[in-house]
Amino acid sequence: MVYSVPQYLNMLRLAKRSPATILEYRNELGYFAKFLKVPLDELHKHLLPENLINYAATRIGKSEAGTTVRMGIISRYYKINGVKFDEMELNILKARSTEDQDDKPLELETLQKMMDLGDIHAKAIISFLISTGVRAGELTQIKLSDISEDTVKIRNEIAKGKRGGTVYLTAETQEYLALWMKDRDRYRTIAAARTYSKNLPEKDQRLFLCSYSTLRGIWSRLYDAVDGETGKYGRGKNTIHSARKYFRTHAVKTMPLDVVEKIMRHSGYLTRSYVRISDDETRRMFHEGEHVLYITRRDQRLAQNTLEILQRENKELTEKVAALSDLERRQAAVEKELQMMRSPRNDQDTRLAFAQWLKEREEAVAEQK
Repeated sequence: MVYSVPQYLNMLRLAKRSPATILEYRNELGYFAKFLKVPLDELHKHLLPENLINYAATRIGKSEAGTTVRMGIISRYYKINGVKFDEMELNILKARSTEDQDDKPLELETLQKMMDLGDIHAKAIISFLISTGVRAGELTQIKLSDISEDTVKIRNEIAKGKRGGTVYLTAETQEYLALWMKDRDRYRTIAAARTYSKNLPEKDQRLFLCSYSTLRGIWSRLYDAVDGETGKYGRGKNTIHSARKYFRTHAVKTMPLDVVEKIMRHSGYLTRSYVRISDDETRRMFHEGEHVLYITRRDQRLAQNTLEILQRENKELTEKVAALSDLERRQAAVEKELQMMRSPRNDQDTRLAFAQWLKEREEAVAEQK
């Protein structure tokens, strides 16, 4: 059986693929149909291997990571429609990426500047991303009902690879969310008035009331304003995915690695038979180390200055030990002086020693004056 694009996308819905994934498939297949200059719903009539090879040739010199994703989606559509490729064609379509990552570490200072420029909607989003390490696509599908105090449930149907789980909110993020919830209805009214948001449901239960493209636009606008450095493909050096990398990089400074891997739902932790940490333990250890994820909260100084504080305390301790040693030397000298003063002065050696001591004492006092 041959499946048209609409039929294929409906199959993905029945397979409970996330709305974001389905949209991405539709977009990529749409780009391919546009390249072939055919309607999207007739793409299944033009699934020749040479068409895909020619399309792959247009991606030369462009992002290898993006090309890998795009070709993978189209290849899967070919495969489900029974199209087979020979060995050479497979080598072209499955070429592995060899380029280095074209990004840079996200810095706390950059995050702080972005927070300064953003409205409460943007502040809550950025803080949420850093606190939880969730993927951007997952964040856009989180509902109000998924949140319970400091805990957020990532449902299987919105998670990558259907690997849902539980993430947690720092005290800072809870503060920003509380402010956002007070402003959420006003934002909903404004968003509904926009032309492209006419179909926004009146009782939209999504936490942040925005699509992936809107979310990416918020991040890009703020990043361009405070930094704006781009890579060789014109994308920002810090993308919205950088927030997830920031979580992984900083969380391990105060939390066990397995706790961080569990929160991020990495397959390595999920398939490790002998590593199991309860949700209560994970929550406790997260909150014990959450200060490294603060952006604007004053408690962030605990994360920024930990090493500096330890170094200063070590220096003070060293100075105290040195002072104590000097005090002990002085005490020994005083005891010796007292011993000489208490010694009987009826023998010549003692009298001479005592006289010498008095002379040195008088000279020392004179020098001080």
